[in-house]
Amino acid sequence: MSSKQAIQERRRKRQRQNNIIIWIMGVGVVLVVSAIVYAIISSNQVTIPDLEAYQQSELRGLGDPNAPVVIQEFSDFGCTHCADFALGTKKLLEKEFIDTGIVYLEFHSVGGLLGSAATLQAAEAAYCAGEQDNFWTFHDLVFSNQLNLFGNRAADNSNKLIEYAELLDLDLNQFENCLADRTYQSVAADDESLARQNGITGTPSFLVNGVLLRGNQPIENFRLAIEEALKTSEN
Repeated sequence: MSSKQAIQERRRKRQRQNNIIIWIMGVGVVLVVSAIVYAIISSNQVTIPDLEAYQQSELRGLGDPNAPVVIQEFSDFGCTHCADFALGTKKLLEKEFIDTGIVYLEFHSVGGLLGSAATLQAAEAAYCAGEQDNFWTFHDLVFSNQLNLFGNRAADNSNKLIEYAELLDLDLNQFENCLADRTYQSVAADDESLARQNGITGTPSFLVNGVLLRGNQPIENFRLAIEEALKTSEN
């Protein structure tokens, strides 16, 4: 092979290498753009859980207020363990104890004690839904969409929360005014004070007839706590 042919061959080889590099970079750009688009689409999707007709009592209670055992739940809408309780263990408690009139469950946020601006806003929004008898369905929607809502703990999620209210067919004018006016700011502040008074240092936490139970315990541990509360109430 002449030196001229060798030079041409090296040039062709270099061009092929450059073409491969350009192709790889192009594929990389397509993958990155696709990932961004998918993330944007996913962030705008709403996960809708199985929504049930709750026996709501007052603003944020569940069951019979005259039940012999009262469980006060202290929760934060951005807490994953709280979501596990809300969408799992609570459902078991409903069937066994709440629907049968043994337990009355009362939700409390922790205000700004352990939460954030975004989770505090979600709590106030849930109370706004509660004044339209939809606290618990709204509660389930928020917990089912934690990733959508709380990626940025300082974000203003008004539009998304209003979308949830619309999905539940709430009076949007009433809900939007309630949320914008922060009608339940004082209720959330009272939640925080109550949590502090009872030594709440993590979520979820529960007072079972005043006795503290920490964490999303297995249903068996709730049974034991409820049985003990019933014995105490009988004495």
